Formats: sequence, structure tokens, C-alpha cells
Amino acid sequence: MDDAPKRWILKEADETAAALLSRDLKLPLLLARILAQRGFAEPDAARRFLSSSLSTDLPSPDLLAGMHDAVERICRALRDGERICIWGDYDVDGTTGAAVLVSFLREIGREAMFYIPHRIEEGYGMSRQGIEHLHSREVALIITVDCGISNADEVAYARTLGMDVVIVDHHQLPERLPDAAAAVINPQRTDCGFPDKGLCAAGLAFYLVIGLRASLRESGWFEPDGVPDIRRHLDIVTLGTIADMVPLRGTNRVLTRRGLVELESSTRPGIVALREVAGVRSGAVDAGTVAFQLGPRINAAGRMDAAVKVVEMLTTDSAETAEEIARELDEHNRERRETEARVLDEALAQVDEKRLQDRWSIVVGSPGWHPGVLGIVASRIVERFHRPTIVIGFEDGEGKGSGRSIRGFHMVRAMRRCADLLERFGGHEYAGGLSIREDNLEPFAARFEEAATELLNEEDLLPYLDIDAEVDFRQLSLGLVRELRQLGPFGVGNPEPVFETHGVEVCERRDFNTVSRFRLRHDRHTVTAVAFGPPEKLPVRLGDKVDVAYRLRENEWQGTCAMELRLLDVRP
Repeated sequence: MDDAPKRWILKEADETAAALLSRDLKLPLLLARILAQRGFAEPDAARRFLSSSLSTDLPSPDLLAGMHDAVERICRALRDGERICIWGDYDVDGTTGAAVLVSFLREIGREAMFYIPHRIEEGYGMSRQGIEHLHSREVALIITVDCGISNADEVAYARTLGMDVVIVDHHQLPERLPDAAAAVINPQRTDCGFPDKGLCAAGLAFYLVIGLRASLRESGWFEPDGVPDIRRHLDIVTLGTIADMVPLRGTNRVLTRRGLVELESSTRPGIVALREVAGVRSGAVDAGTVAFQLGPRINAAGRMDAAVKVVEMLTTDSAETAEEIARELDEHNRERRETEARVLDEALAQVDEKRLQDRWSIVVGSPGWHPGVLGIVASRIVERFHRPTIVIGFEDGEGKGSGRSIRGFHMVRAMRRCADLLERFGGHEYAGGLSIREDNLEPFAARFEEAATELLNEEDLLPYLDIDAEVDFRQLSLGLVRELRQLGPFGVGNPEPVFETHGVEVCERRDFNTVSRFRLRHDRHTVTAVAFGPPEKLPVRLGDKVDVAYRLRENEWQGTCAMELRLLDVRP
């Protein structure tokens, strides 16, 4: 558990709607209450959320502005035998999205090149250097994945060389759009009628595959019994969607529900090898497995070395090649953890030295900080101090930085207030990236602090814990734990439910190295609970009366399954 005290925010719910939902769908009242809280108070909406499927709940790809033009241009390239290159970003979203397109094109009998820029040597997005390389390889069509929307000059340059560019991107729109592109698929477009703006690039790549397959089938490309089953690509899509931390609601939820099933049974050599090095046993894979075991190893490639290896691993038919690359990714992940720990220590020393924790925002920077770990370090600092944070690494006076935000503070809008001090910037509400000259660091930090003081209030700076319901222990059971699984997959935008119970007596406590186990009693009902972290950070004694916030878990021990509480916070 974190040692910082938190505000507990009990979410409101329409109790009447919850009761009706419980009656109509025959659900536990607690489950119905959470559904109502999350915007699914109507029975039909709740039913679709609980049993969403690819066949009935995916919006049409035709609703994506630019889809028709993109499909038309790619199909022309396929018919004419033009050379196609998939240009992916170096993060987990770009590499998985690129792998989806490469795999599909190979499945229909067309090989595509793939180009993934090196984070340190080339940087984010399209570059003239990369375009000229592809031109020398006689590429006629570039399809970007997770980049391109901010590359108007580069797209125009490719056009002067006779190359067309189809952009598949989900980032916020810049002021100047790449008008020279043959097509732009981005749900952020103001003229885009797609109902879900939260798709990541891997999901958009899958949508492009849906559109391509439909057009190719209509044109007679496939034999009657040879139409590919594109659901098999959802194992890769799910890796990108969960690891990129986009909201697991709407379309993303539909894709990942099915995608987790594909991940469980995938025979793709790259997936099999990745699971093996991550220590993921055969069988069940949930969103947490992807977020904390599989995803970090894919991300580590782009952070520490060449992310192109991820696409190679996910698209190879060779188990030997996949195993070799997976071991490399595992080693990169180990290097990433070591580098992250060093940079975090140095960044925290700066925070302490300059008393930045007393400000409304935190901006730290230093020469030699590896750009691949800056975003993770920023997240760690936000977890500790609950301040919008930007971490910048400099080399020869040029800096690259990553920012992470808190509720109520839009990172990119704040960066926009500092645009004249930045070389480049972009991102989302809660995360962003920037380039900056070292001599602008202090003026930028001052301007960013001004934005924080204007956009935030003092309460925003207090860590919070969202609570779904206040319950008595008599309402809890192993059956309820299993019922709540229907709300999954859990992640950003659809968090695992958190409950609170007041006036709980501590009946038993046993401490181990990094975990404490408890017996807790409330209203004559006793349950087991577990808390992770150094025991000395949890000043709870036998006989204490406390309020507890927790998630529910099913624990299996020696063949017996039982419910237990995973404690998140405890207060007198």
C-alpha cells in the first residue's frame, strides 16, 4: 500500500435504477449498482456491456472518416503489385499495430516491408531520412501506424518523391494537418462520426483490416472458402490496447474481451515465446497479465533498443527466431528496470533538493537520463507526490521529455501554453512528450507551474481513492467475487471495483517480508485480508477499529477456494 493518506471518494449511483437493473437482469444488487454508476443503468445497455461480442457490438468501419480512401488506395496497391511499407511507432501501440497489418497482408498473399524508427537515433514520427531510405527501396505506399498526424512536412516530402502515405493515428490533431496524405484515419478528426474516440492505433489497424477484408471479398480477391478469419489477429491487438493504457470501454472492451481469449489459445510463435519468458503459465490470461508481464517486455524494446524486433517476433513463423527475440526483450526489460531505478533516484534527489514537492507541478531534468524510461519515472513521481510531472533527459543541450498528469490537469493543453519554449510536443490528457532546449528548462518549468496553479485547486493535489460502494461483510461472498468478473476486463476507464467498510476490528495480524495477512471482523462476520508492502508502513494493531478500502479476490490454497480482501488503504 502507498504510505500517503488518500481522500476516499464514494461514487454516487441511482439506487432506484440499480434495483430495477438487479431485478430485470437477475444480478446481485452490488453488481447492478456498479453498472449504473458506470453509465449502464438501462437494461439493454447493461446487457450489451456484460455480453458484448464482435458480431453485434462493433461500430462499422465505414464510420471512420478516411476509411474509404485508405481502403481504396491500399487495394489499388495490392492489385498493382506496388511495394508497401508499414511505418510503425516504436512504442507498444505502434509495433503491435504494425504487426497486425503485416500479418494480415501476408495472410492474403502480399508481403509488406516494415519500418520502425529508433527512439534515440531517429526520434518519434516520420523523418526525411526514413522516407529517403524507403524511396531507395522502391516503396510506393507508406502506411503509418501510431504516428503521421503531426508530420505534414514529411508527408508532403514523400509525395514529391512519388510516394503516397496513408495515416493511421489516434493522437490529438495538430494545428496543421498532413493534407498531402492519400488518406487519414484518426477518430479525433472533427468530421469523423465514429462513436468511440478511445481506440489506440492497434485497434485502428484492426479496423483497417476489417475494411480491407470487406473490400477484397467484394472484389472477388478470395476463393469462396478462403476468406481469412481476422479474429486471430486480436491477440496482437489486445497486447497493444491494454499496454497502451487506453480506456477499456466501448470498442476497446469488445476487442479485448475476445482478444484475451485469443491470447489464451494463441499458437503464434511470438506470443508463445513472449509468454514463456514472462513466466505466464498456459491457460488464463487477463488484462493484468498483459499490463504487468507481457506489455512491459514489448515496450522495453522501444525504450532500450530497436523496437523493430517486436514486429519481427510477432510476425515470424519460426519458433526459434521468436524465442531468440523474446529472450532479447526479456533482457531489455531487465536493463530498463535498472536504468529506471537509477534515473528515479536522481530525479527524486532533485525534487528533494529544490523542494519541488511543495509546488503545484514538478519538472526535473538532467544530462544522461535515458529517454526510454522518462515516462515511467514521471509516473512513479506522480504516484509519490500527486503532481503533474515532466522528466527531461538532455544530450548536447537538446532535451526530450515525458509528462504524466493527474485528474483535472490536461497535459497537452498545459504544454500548449508553453509552446514558444518547446521545439515539439504532443500526446493526450494524461500523458505527453516534448522536445526542448536545455537553456529553456527553467523558463519552461516556471510557465508550466503557472499553468498548474491556474488549472488546479488545492484539493486536486491530494491523492484520491475512488470507492464504488460502502458494504458490510455480510454482503461479501466467493459467489460475488465471481459475479464481479463479468465487469472485466479491468483497466484504464474500467477499473476493478473498490469497496469500503467502516468500523472493522483487527482480530489477527501476521507479518512477512513484504506482505501482511489479517483476520478482520465486522458485524459478527470474519474475513481474511492481505496487504502488500513493508509491514512497518501499516500501523495497525490487534484490537484496533479501522475503516478499510479493498478489492475482492479469490484465493486458492491446497485445492480450496476462498474469498479474501486485498487492502488498498486503512484509516482509523
